Amino acid sequence: MNFRTFLLLFFSCFSTLLNAQALKAFFYTANFNTPDNKSYIECYFSFDANSINLIEGKNKKYYGELDIYLEIKDDERLIYQDHYKLRSPDFTDSVGNNLMFIDQQRFSIANGSYALTIKVKDINANNDALLHHEDILMDFKKDELAFSDITLVEHYQKTIKENKLSKNGYDLTPYVSNFYPPHQNTLSFYFEIYNAEKHFDSQKRYLLNSYIESFETNVVLFDFTKSKRMSANKIESNLFSFPINQLPTGNYNLAFEIRDTENNVVLQKKLFFQRSSLKHNKSINDISSVAIDGTFVQQITTIDSMLLYIDYLYPISTSLETTYADNQKRYNDILLMQKFFLNFWKGRNLLNPEKEWKKYHRVVKSINKEFQNAKQAGYKTDRGRVYLQYGAPNSRHKVDNSSANLPYEIWHYYKLQTQTDCKFVFVNEHLGIHDYRLTYSNVEGEVSNQEWRDRLELDNNPTFGDDFINNYINPR
Repeated sequence: MNFRTFLLLFFSCFSTLLNAQALKAFFYTANFNTPDNKSYIECYFSFDANSINLIEGKNKKYYGELDIYLEIKDDERLIYQDHYKLRSPDFTDSVGNNLMFIDQQRFSIANGSYALTIKVKDINANNDALLHHEDILMDFKKDELAFSDITLVEHYQKTIKENKLSKNGYDLTPYVSNFYPPHQNTLSFYFEIYNAEKHFDSQKRYLLNSYIESFETNVVLFDFTKSKRMSANKIESNLFSFPINQLPTGNYNLAFEIRDTENNVVLQKKLFFQRSSLKHNKSINDISSVAIDGTFVQQITTIDSMLLYIDYLYPISTSLETTYADNQKRYNDILLMQKFFLNFWKGRNLLNPEKEWKKYHRVVKSINKEFQNAKQAGYKTDRGRVYLQYGAPNSRHKVDNSSANLPYEIWHYYKLQTQTDCKFVFVNEHLGIHDYRLTYSNVEGEVSNQEWRDRLELDNNPTFGDDFINNYINPR
């Protein structure tokens, strides 16, 4: 989904259209598919009646008219074109009409890359037309598991008579913005799932999770989650709502994901939105309301154990979570520690946080055994931290006994997030304590000492030629 606004008003992460004089409008598009793999796009408009020049009609009421032009082109030709007039509702007065009225258009379009152009002109005003250009990518593959885009919904009702707002038995009035002011206390949304029966042909079922998470930390808010066990069908329509009257002011993602029967995430989609709340303006990371009754953290009853387990989290924590963890350790309150710990693992596995913790704990135990030295536990060493944060490397080159060089290791990962061919060089500069320090990495945010080779050499005896560089640092 692509949100566009004609107002320079809301969020820097969303593109804007120019505000031509007083005309104010909001716009976004959403891509959908059909059971026979015929994709289509929906365009949603919302216009501020106060920004339109209203004229008096024969019925002594006032209305406005907009001239709307839409076209879609590929690299070679015009694919779709529409030019029409949109009339506003009737008003008893020509000013002070606090109303946003909407329009929606739907048209078929095949897979491909396109350029969308929109022009909107107030027919009864002398201002310039609003003009917008946007790139559109339609990419629904036959028999491949996929989500549609998300349609935010202002309100809905069962369809009595088919109209342009009708979809799968409901009339869906779009909410054409990604900002929820204090008076808007329900977040409703619609989306579709395609080709689940092809992807889950043996299991015939899957789990659908919908939730709200913090935009900054991606931590799931446990009070804003919905889970539904689904039967695998060709197409599945979903209409959900979250009450957000208790949602504090902040930036969030509306997310939904598909998990298989082993609880592995198969597909995920997110949409950014912003909330403004006057009554509940506390931090979203306030964990005091987390309930631990009946959960695995109740079994952790000593402060020492809780402190150690929280300390284990630092390699996989965000900077904000690390700050919170340090605060919990400073307060020395075991109940707060338990709440924080449970909330942390709920953010990693909402349905089974205990399973996620136990899996991580097994890796920590293994790391402690392999990488501990005379000064530190394994998880606190550089090798332990990298292993816990990024997982096991695809290859490890180790040199422990060399008369010319210090002991060292080079770890190689094929891919880490958006980076490929990632390397970490660890050097044991303190032979007596077996302490391998991270000396060089080409991964963003890691140590990048370009003179790392010099630190490996003993007695100024250089040993690193082109063959070493090619085979271990830049493998063919």
